[in-house]
Amino acid sequence: MIDQAVSIDLPARRVVRQLYDAAFATVGNPLCLTAAKKIMGASKNGDYALILTGFPIPPLNIAETDGPLGAAVMAQTLQLIGLKPILVTDDLCSKVVRAAAPKTELVKMPVDAEKARLVTEQLLLEYNPSALIAIERPGWNSKQEYHNMRGLNISSVVGKTDYLFELGRKNGILTIGIGDGGNELGCGLIREAVRKHVPYGARCQCPCNGGIAAATLADVLVVAGVSNWGAYGIAACLNLLKGLEYKHNRQSELQLLNRVVKAGAIDSISQEQKPFVDGLSPSLNGLVVDLICTITNA
Repeated sequence: MIDQAVSIDLPARRVVRQLYDAAFATVGNPLCLTAAKKIMGASKNGDYALILTGFPIPPLNIAETDGPLGAAVMAQTLQLIGLKPILVTDDLCSKVVRAAAPKTELVKMPVDAEKARLVTEQLLLEYNPSALIAIERPGWNSKQEYHNMRGLNISSVVGKTDYLFELGRKNGILTIGIGDGGNELGCGLIREAVRKHVPYGARCQCPCNGGIAAATLADVLVVAGVSNWGAYGIAACLNLLKGLEYKHNRQSELQLLNRVVKAGAIDSISQEQKPFVDGLSPSLNGLVVDLICTITNA
């Protein structure tokens, strides 16, 4: 039921069901629960987990509200079950991500590819994380170019966090992707479905002509109507597996929203600095947040 709640297509993208079905086919089980079980199985008490988030919205190039909220709830949940979360974003999104989870350590990934490779190697060596979790984080396409949902190239402002997933997978580190449109990190797992069903999936509006479909794989991909909801779904399942109460509801959601908006976050649809997520008002978004909470604690 948690998967059903998080994959409600309230933003009316009309592609969520196709993408969810494609992701489900890769594991054959509920996505949120599968991701939570994988995290539990890969981790022991005291391990680090890196949470990648932050998606800049052109032309303002300001971080959107979807992503940082999910990262904050995920970080809090990982701490509750004995892990040490580290947030990873880029310079442009760092203020908003920091506002979402001010007590969690934050690392900035460089835009420059060579510098990003070095930072990736340093992070994996220093923290030896048991899991990498990307929440509404841009994922590059087959030509290593980043795009928004309108097919526009945003590579010049995105820190190259795909290197973390690529090297992490080579080193046997668990990778979890959470997305809602197919251009997010980890959606390479369902690349053909994105190319088929998502506008600009196969062909973008920039000279690369590679489409917006992300190319980098994840071990488990959670597709949601809003990426924050996917993160909440995994967090809820982690609480269930540990026998803990899940506490994130519409009231705590609104507090988080107001905090990131004050830090400059914008709604991705209206591009306005207001407490909306993917065009959804606080009341509509809050309905799903409360639904996840109610299902989990029933």
